[in-house]
Amino acid sequence: MRIRKIPLTLCTSMIICLFSVFSSCTPATHQLSTSVTPNGGGKVSPSSGPFQGKVTLVATPAQNYEFIGWAGAASGNTNPLTVIMNSDKQIVAQFKRLQSSIQISLNPPDGGTVRPPGGMYDSGSTVVFTVTPADGYRFLNWGTDASGSNNPLNMVINNSKSITANFIKQYTLAVSADPNAGTVSQKGGMYDAGTAVNLKATSVFPYAFSNWSGTDNDNTNPTTVTMNANKSVTVNYKKLTAGQPVKDSQTIWGGGNTSVAIELNQSEWVQGELWGPFFTAVIQDPNGAIVKNLGAIQDVNFTFQATIAGHYTLALVNTNVLSAAAYNLNYTIYH
Repeated sequence: MRIRKIPLTLCTSMIICLFSVFSSCTPATHQLSTSVTPNGGGKVSPSSGPFQGKVTLVATPAQNYEFIGWAGAASGNTNPLTVIMNSDKQIVAQFKRLQSSIQISLNPPDGGTVRPPGGMYDSGSTVVFTVTPADGYRFLNWGTDASGSNNPLNMVINNSKSITANFIKQYTLAVSADPNAGTVSQKGGMYDAGTAVNLKATSVFPYAFSNWSGTDNDNTNPTTVTMNANKSVTVNYKKLTAGQPVKDSQTIWGGGNTSVAIELNQSEWVQGELWGPFFTAVIQDPNGAIVKNLGAIQDVNFTFQATIAGHYTLALVNTNVLSAAAYNLNYTIYH
């Protein structure tokens, strides 16, 4: 076989040609820059740089945002997005703040108002809800997707919620006395519906409790009044009359003691005077409880009312252990 020789100049030309072909296949480098809207709505990766051929962009929303699409040198909402870098490109990633629905209910419906009202609110935001009760109502607490009784209520919006403002009806209690001869433990005011208000009348000398009007039980003291409507309550007092004066006098040896018994009906008053040096004295009810401590007497005036019927005792002690001493007692029972 005969081999044909190729001229050197032809080989060189072929090598140069092949190099040119391969050089023309290498992609060109182009600049990519990205941005986001709104600021803080998220990020794009990679964010910028020189690239050849293709590059993949990933849009990542920030908390409480969602990705909605591309703008600039790209479009649509495909994520991740493949970009062919055949020129310099500026691409924008668009995000939107998430929103949540807040529904507000009133229980009962005429119990009051809540501001701001329900609606759509930006997720991640804090909304301050303020309750204003209607006349005759009191705000009780929050219910459904809220709890507690704080007013205003600071709520972080992180998802759709339904909240209920609970109110309770209130009624007015007015308290008076006829005649004005004592005091009542409650002076009246606003009370929640269904509340049983305890009332206790305390008369002043020489009056005693007679009866109530407008309570659950008008003949007992203390009594109650159930607040299921606006109520007006009156306590009626009666004036007592004086009985026959009683006198008692004894001489007690040093360190000795004695007692004086006084029989009383409930609500009767005793008015008296006691004198005598070197004595201490107390008044006890039928159960032995001290009604009054008269202390170290010289000359003392006293009054007390029987809260229960029975045997009351004036107990005296001669504190002068060296000699006898006399006391003098005068008292009147008011019936």
